[in-house]
Amino acid sequence: MAHGSSGPDDVLNEMERPDTMTESDSTTQTGHGTVEQASMEEMLAELNQVRIDMAEMLDSLQRSRAEFANYRRRIEQEREQLRVRAAESIVRKLLPVADDFERALRSVPDDVATTSWFEGIRLVERKLWGVLEAEGVSPMESVGQPFDPSRHEAVMVDEGVPNADTVVEEYQRGYLVNDTVLRPAMVKVGTLPQA
Repeated sequence: MAHGSSGPDDVLNEMERPDTMTESDSTTQTGHGTVEQASMEEMLAELNQVRIDMAEMLDSLQRSRAEFANYRRRIEQEREQLRVRAAESIVRKLLPVADDFERALRSVPDDVATTSWFEGIRLVERKLWGVLEAEGVSPMESVGQPFDPSRHEAVMVDEGVPNADTVVEEYQRGYLVNDTVLRPAMVKVGTLPQA
């Protein structure tokens, strides 16, 4: 082969050398760089969107957990309130029994009060009060206390006494359950004699 002629091997060698790049080859490489850059920007945009979606899901999860915790707390409170109301209902039904025991024990003649069977009755009454006290029930002291409409029900007022503001007699005992009025006392209001 002559020096001026080029054969197939010479053409291949020229294509492999970087300094012999044609203009079309240069455009392809530059275009390839643009494609890579565009692809990288798309990936970054997708990554940012994934981060935003994750933040929204995390926020949603945290809100759901908080709502569930509030729901559970509310259910527990409602359960406790139901238990307290049920206990109060039963205790209210037992109060007349306690009143009857008290009246019966006060009216027993002395000769009966010393018998063993009567002591058994006293033990039953103490047991009843043990149950009531375990539920937080306690009797209210009313006589001598200032009249309080939230704790007392006035069924009589001393006539001719101006400014009657003191409980002078108790007709039916009042009871508290954990410092809340369970049953108001039925009382007579007047003024206590000055000593």
